[in-house]
Amino acid sequence: MDAIEAIKSRRSIRAWTGQNITDDILSQILEAGRWSPSPLNSQPWHFIVVKEKETIESLSLKAQEGSFLQFTNTCIVITVNKHNSSLTDKNDAHASLIVWLEKHDQYVYSAVCALQNMWLAAWNLGLGGCWVTVDEETTREILEIPDDQVIIGSLALGYVKGTSVPHRELDRKPLSEIVFFEKYGVRR
Repeated sequence: MDAIEAIKSRRSIRAWTGQNITDDILSQILEAGRWSPSPLNSQPWHFIVVKEKETIESLSLKAQEGSFLQFTNTCIVITVNKHNSSLTDKNDAHASLIVWLEKHDQYVYSAVCALQNMWLAAWNLGLGGCWVTVDEETTREILEIPDDQVIIGSLALGYVKGTSVPHRELDRKPLSEIVFFEKYGVRR
């Protein structure tokens, strides 16, 4: 499947067969996250792979609109460093840029890119996924996530149960509604 096809055909899947995801497949998905873009190649993310059923069920109890999380057997919780200390040692010339990046949450955005890369890789490998907004306090406590980490969310994964219905062209806003040229509000 090519990249555009994967992007257009990807769906949020909330029902899985229960078939285990092999370590090889999981590794390929995590690699896709590892190769995501980040400011100054900082790679500020961490991926916590959760497969224990009791842990997944505990996370699902307080997941916002995400009780379906309990039906997966694998999820990846994505976190990002609030203050990426790995950059401060690299070059003092970048100090003002690092402050700007932190002020504008650029590290958070790069972690979202990592989540999307993993989601598309999973889809390409025959798995369905869904981004789940997990309860921060519960997730931090259960997974022992340090306070210097921002929890981005969880990617629930599994083999699709049933048939996924593809998006229709009519489900998406036309480009003419969302694209401007040179300045906000300028359409062709």
